[in-house]
Amino acid sequence: MVTSAPKTGPAPFAAAKAKVLGCDRCGTCLPACPLFQVQDVERASARGKNALVRGLAEGLIPPDREAQEALEFCLLCRACTDACPGKVPTDEAMVQVRQALADTLGSTPLRSRWIGRVLRRRRLVGLGAATLAGLRVAELHRLLPPQLVPRETSRRAYLKKHAGPALLGASAPRPEPAVHPGAKVAYFQGCGMKMLFPDASRSTQRILAQLSPFQQPDHPCCGLPHLAHGQREAFLDLARENIQAFEDADLVVTDCASCSGSLKHLTSWFAEDPIWRGPAERFSAKVMDLTEYLVAAGYQPQRLPDATFTYHDPCHLARGQGIRQQPRQLLKQAGKLIELAEKERCCGGSGSFHLEHPEAAAAILQRKQANIEGTGAQVVVTACPGCLIQLTRAADQSEGAFQAMHISQVI
Repeated sequence: MVTSAPKTGPAPFAAAKAKVLGCDRCGTCLPACPLFQVQDVERASARGKNALVRGLAEGLIPPDREAQEALEFCLLCRACTDACPGKVPTDEAMVQVRQALADTLGSTPLRSRWIGRVLRRRRLVGLGAATLAGLRVAELHRLLPPQLVPRETSRRAYLKKHAGPALLGASAPRPEPAVHPGAKVAYFQGCGMKMLFPDASRSTQRILAQLSPFQQPDHPCCGLPHLAHGQREAFLDLARENIQAFEDADLVVTDCASCSGSLKHLTSWFAEDPIWRGPAERFSAKVMDLTEYLVAAGYQPQRLPDATFTYHDPCHLARGQGIRQQPRQLLKQAGKLIELAEKERCCGGSGSFHLEHPEAAAAILQRKQANIEGTGAQVVVTACPGCLIQLTRAADQSEGAFQAMHISQVI
């Protein structure tokens, strides 16, 4: 339970303050921040949040619920860091200060704790996936809010309703896919893909199987939801489980940008741990995003000459991992790619942000939807289930103007 009485002084906030010391308050981040565009108040921006971090660290602001709510209001999209002349890592500071607030106040908010507990238990995740699959078969999932159960568009449904053979045309000749030489490939199926987008996950597995036999070890959540909400110990426990689960793999491929982004950066969290530092380094070194792996392995998508795509860059893939060209290369091979205005602007999903702040998320999405409609593309493609939840909602609102699909469904 969150209380207003802090247990400790400003010391826990020192690490977060160290991250934002380079902020000279120039305001370059303001027009880049999607939340500042929505609320137009200083504390919604990176500059305002950096000031709050300083205030907490210097004892000028009490570590109470109001401060916690202000610092939870961040998409962690890194748009501010990209725009910042000094590249101040505000997103990293937000993760650290949220942890410090959770440590100081005694706990994280109830909703974050509940989500964290569910995602830590593989049986509950599996049960959730099976339940949602049953609801979809019975078409009862439409009775639930689309933010909780997005209306997934399957590749088969898309072809049947909007395209079909006449529009897509005959497939161009397709060479045999290159096989990754000798590597033992494993698929990391994130919670979002498993529960919310099973059709897209099956498409990923179909593609991987074309390249080489692959493993699918039983494994838990990547831990990013826990890390983002001040549950560091849970994140570390999950990381250890994942390191062990994929010990025998040479490559760990995932089709979730948030999963690959967090799994690639495990090393820093175990830097002071003599037992787990080495295993964490070896694990992170073998994690690849799906598109990164497919391009490296020489995968050739089936070409659909008349299909038109536009691509939304997930924050955790483009800014988080620098992966921008690989998805575009694959989409250009599959059909016609039309670039999206503000293609790297966050869609407002950001894990559970769209559930915690639905009005702000909807306002951000409205601009994204207008940009997508401006392309005239049949499909907006992305590579992250978190983004796909939002883009699917935009597709519903567009009344058929476009569909939203994961990249594994169109290549």
